[in-house]
Amino acid sequence: MHSNYILIIILIKKLINISLLFIITFIYTSSDLFGNQKINSFKNDFLDISFINARDTKQGDLFALFIKMKKNWKTYWRYPGDSGFAPEFKILSSKNLKKIEISWPTPKVFYENGTTINGYKNDLILPIFFIKNNPADQMEFEIELTMGFCDDICIPIKFMIISKYALKTSEKQNKTISNSLNNIPKELSTSKSLVICDVNKIGSKMILISKFSNNFFSKKNKIDNLVIEYKDVSVWFSEINKMSNNLGYTAEINSIEDKNFFLDKSKIKYTIITNSGGFQKSGCTSPKN
Repeated sequence: MHSNYILIIILIKKLINISLLFIITFIYTSSDLFGNQKINSFKNDFLDISFINARDTKQGDLFALFIKMKKNWKTYWRYPGDSGFAPEFKILSSKNLKKIEISWPTPKVFYENGTTINGYKNDLILPIFFIKNNPADQMEFEIELTMGFCDDICIPIKFMIISKYALKTSEKQNKTISNSLNNIPKELSTSKSLVICDVNKIGSKMILISKFSNNFFSKKNKIDNLVIEYKDVSVWFSEINKMSNNLGYTAEINSIEDKNFFLDKSKIKYTIITNSGGFQKSGCTSPKN
């Protein structure tokens, strides 16, 4: 009963956050306060966004969002954390577009007012690959993009990106795009036992315990922060804390369903932020008996 009460409170908080963001979105999309919006660009007092065509690739085209924010403003990563919302890409029309692949640079983790936020401050260069159905044919698209930006308040911004009106990058911009691509978390092999995990019940809570290999995560790759996701939106992790041995972390498992659900360890995704860059690891290995 107590665990159900806690889960209801968590869900209510999430609904309140979503409702507030909806209200603010309506205000900003229906007034002059929304800013100076043009196709593929947006500018107001705290934000400047441009959508740029970088170069052709073998399978499609590489574009990038150049986002410049005023001091202390931040925007969200694909998995925003305890509050906020992930950026949304809504395809309005397309021709010869197979899929979109967003190359998220390694995020920063911010702790504010008792919540954890995953995102970026000041500047973000976001490379986006648009993959064609047929590489030999021309591709076109119109997409509505919604992103959240925060300082003392959080404001969702909505604007249009259209392929045929995107300006070409300069040599300097191409270098910054390459730097951003180099800052994407590196995928770690699923064949290596780099993360051992187990699930324990502590009181009414289900806790994921993750231990990282000291052969890889040593002084060279010292873990600064950890983000844990699950490939099912009905499950999420909160209260991620470092254990005393420095290579172990605990995280509370939350689910819309009953607490006694099955956790598929292959669906766990770790983003490990170290002093040498970011790494991603899908799944974890159960401890040997």
